Amino acid sequence: MQISSTPSTQTLKTANRLQQLLPDVFNPKTVGGEQFLRVQLTPDLTIALALSWVEESLLIPTQLVTPMPNMPSSVLGLMSSKDQVFWAINLAQLLELPIVLEPSQSYEVVVIRALPTDSNIERLDASTDEELYLGLVVPKIRSSVRLLQEDIISPVDEVDASFHPYLSGQVVIDDEVILVLSAEAIGAARSLTSVEF
Repeated sequence: MQISSTPSTQTLKTANRLQQLLPDVFNPKTVGGEQFLRVQLTPDLTIALALSWVEESLLIPTQLVTPMPNMPSSVLGLMSSKDQVFWAINLAQLLELPIVLEPSQSYEVVVIRALPTDSNIERLDASTDEELYLGLVVPKIRSSVRLLQEDIISPVDEVDASFHPYLSGQVVIDDEVILVLSAEAIGAARSLTSVEF
């Protein structure tokens, strides 16, 4: 009869038993890469935005977006969240895609931090930590995904010219091509410079 040198789980203290049963919890592995939010713009087009620029994602009733006159067509109106008021932007229209948002009772919104533009930089007091936000209205928010920088490559296929100012590259996940867009570039979009935050 052989005697095992490792104690059975029944004779271990609770913490030691948990450590034996769940080694990954006690010795976590370092996971590389940056997290991105996947967004479905069309059945054939998925994009990813770095989560480091994403403040939150929301499902809001359409009546909570207040339309404003004389705005670019991509600007749906004003919305608010967490005591901040900011513009709701139709991302597909900003990217000049021929996509019409389906009539719905609610919008799926990705709230990103926006860079101050010359028109609104004077409005912000330099001593405050006030941040600017944009609400990107999208057809479908999917999930988050972790990407390594070396996995993001230049697009293999021709990409529409309207994407170029915002494009960081592409990745392929499970045979699906995902365009990686810069939330920083979207937040500083030239077509929005006439819009005061």
